[in-house]
Amino acid sequence: MARLLSPRHASEVRAALQMAVGATVSLYLATFLQLPHPYWSVISTIVVIQASIGGGVLTVARDRALGTVTGAFVGAAVAFVRPAGMEGLAGAIAVSTAALAFLGAGRPWLKIAPVTAAIVIAGGSGVDGPASLALDRVMEILVGSGVGVVSILALFPRHARQHFRLQARDAAGEAAALLALVLKADDRDRVEIRKRHADLKRRLDKLDTAAKNVIDLPGPQRETADRAALARAFWRVRSDIVILGRGFQADGASGRLGPWSRDANRAVERLEALSVGKATDPMGPLDATLALSVAVEGDDMVLGAAAIGLAHMHRDLDDLAERFKDLRLV
Repeated sequence: MARLLSPRHASEVRAALQMAVGATVSLYLATFLQLPHPYWSVISTIVVIQASIGGGVLTVARDRALGTVTGAFVGAAVAFVRPAGMEGLAGAIAVSTAALAFLGAGRPWLKIAPVTAAIVIAGGSGVDGPASLALDRVMEILVGSGVGVVSILALFPRHARQHFRLQARDAAGEAAALLALVLKADDRDRVEIRKRHADLKRRLDKLDTAAKNVIDLPGPQRETADRAALARAFWRVRSDIVILGRGFQADGASGRLGPWSRDANRAVERLEALSVGKATDPMGPLDATLALSVAVEGDDMVLGAAAIGLAHMHRDLDDLAERFKDLRLV
C-alpha cells in the first residue's frame, strides 16, 4: 500500500480516484433523475475521464454530447417513418448508420452518432416510442459527460498543469543531454545518440499530449500563453540538434569546430537551466565569426552545417526560453 501511495504513483492514484468518484456520482445522479439506463451515464463518465489521460477532456465531452444529440435526432426521425417488420428495421439501421458514418468521416464529433441512431431505431418499437428513447439517451450521455468534466476539474485540478510543467522541464533536460553528446563528436557515442534522439521524440510526444490536457477556465487565473507554441519550439530545437549533428559528427570535424563548439555549449547550459526551472539570458544574435558566410567562403560543408544549426539554435532556443517565461515554468 505504501508503494501505491508514493509520489512515483501519484498520477495513477489521482486517475483512480477521479474514475471511482466520477462513476459513482454519475450512477447516483442518473438514478435520481430516473433515467431508464443509468449505465450509459456511467460509461460516458468513464470515457470522458479516460480522455484526460490522452487528449483534451473538454473536446471529448463536447464531441460525445454533439454526436449523441445528432444520432438521437436522426434515429428518432428514421424510426417514425420506417416500414414495419424486420426488413424495415434492418433497412432503417443500415441507411441511417451509413449516412452518419459517411458524414462523420473527418468529423470526430460524429463518431458516436451512428451508435446512438442504431439504439434509438432498434429500441424505438417499445411502448415509449423513439422520441422518448432519443430524449433519454441524450440525457444519459449529457449527465455522464458533465459528471466526467466536473470530476476532472474538481478533483486535483492542478494536476494537469503540474504534469505539463514536469514534462517541459524533462524535455529540456533530454535536449541538453543529447546536444552535449552530439558536441563530443565521439564515434563511440553514435548508438547512444540515436537512442537519445528517439527518447527526446517520445518525450516531446508526451509534452504535446500534456499541453492538450490543461484546461484553462475563464477568470483572472486563466493562462493566455499558448502551450502548443512551447511544444513547437521544442520540436524546432530538436531539428537544430539534428543539423548540428551533421557538422559535429562528420569525420575529422572536431579540429575545425572549436569556436562553434564553444557557442553550442552555451545552448547546452541554457537547456540545463530550463530543465531545473531557472531563467536564462538570451543566446542573442550569432557572432559574425560563426556566421554561414565564413563557412561558405571556404566551401566547408562541416562548418556550413554547424553555422546553420547554430543560427537556428540561437533563434529557437531564445523563443523556447520566452515560452517558458510566459507559462511561468521558470
